[in-house]
Amino acid sequence: MLKFYIMMIMYLMLFHFFGIAQSTRSSNSLEVDRNYGLIFEKEIEYRLEDSSYTDVIQLLNLGDKAQAMQFRLLINKAPGDSTILIFTDIQKDSDLSDPSWLLDYNVIKGPIAQNGASQDEIYVLLYNLNQNGGLLPGDYYNLFTVNYRINKLPDLHKDIKSSIIISHAKDSTFEGIAIDIKPIKNELKIYVK
Repeated sequence: MLKFYIMMIMYLMLFHFFGIAQSTRSSNSLEVDRNYGLIFEKEIEYRLEDSSYTDVIQLLNLGDKAQAMQFRLLINKAPGDSTILIFTDIQKDSDLSDPSWLLDYNVIKGPIAQNGASQDEIYVLLYNLNQNGGLLPGDYYNLFTVNYRINKLPDLHKDIKSSIIISHAKDSTFEGIAIDIKPIKNELKIYVK
């Protein structure tokens, strides 16, 4: 029961404070950092059909101590995407090995195609149970792993493109101050041969 109350408090803090908090990153910045925020390790992957794969999500240039984070993964939803990726799960990676980090996600599935794939939206929430026990400012190269499958595709004559997009990325300190982790490079393009 205590775990339930703690989770509810974290949900309320996370969603309430993001509505009133201000970003700590200047919107008038003339300098653009290509490796900023919550991003995939690679921008493009070439994959084979009928296999399972894992890709890494990183958090670069974190500017403040992060207590909680939320974002969405959009599967097969970019313009020009074919519906070929099947989301399996998202897991904490080695940068989140402390058991006080809790990861929760909810999958909103779209209509399922004949190949078993669908256009999905995954709501992800990560938070630390310890008071002021978040991620310190810096770079995190092994934050999450995203696992997915590509089934056998009929009549594959040329490369087919699909993608996974990171959207609605938000982060906050223990005090509820927003930290800008919105990625500039938010899409992992996957080409199936």
